[in-house]
Amino acid sequence: MIRPTRSVAMVQPGEPLPALEKTFTTVDLMAYGAATWDWHRVHYDIEFARAMKLPNVVIDGQTFGALFARAIMDWAGPRAFVARLSFRMKAMAFAGETLRVEGEVTQFRSSTVVVTQRLTSDCRLVSEAETEVRLPP
Repeated sequence: MIRPTRSVAMVQPGEPLPALEKTFTTVDLMAYGAATWDWHRVHYDIEFARAMKLPNVVIDGQTFGALFARAIMDWAGPRAFVARLSFRMKAMAFAGETLRVEGEVTQFRSSTVVVTQRLTSDCRLVSEAETEVRLPP
């Protein structure tokens, strides 16, 4: 059974989205690099990362956008459409850290809902996003 998609009528201003948490391993980051053709060693080679004075391999910033989109789609449902996603990186995140996405509905524009999102690691702000999602009436 396909889960239902939220409609605009079901959404309230200030409504929080369920939190999404994900911990990335070095293997996860290597697979993501392969899928996105990003082969910079800082994303998979621990010795290279340490030589750059980093504690571990770096989670690719594109991954933040993927997490923001996944959190929206998990909340909104399969018939929703991410119309725009804009995010700003604030800090690095590293393999082994648990990233947490939280968000809340901030605006309505016709059939589009605007959600402000935050990505944190251990209460440290890593990235912020504003996402517009189209919902059925």
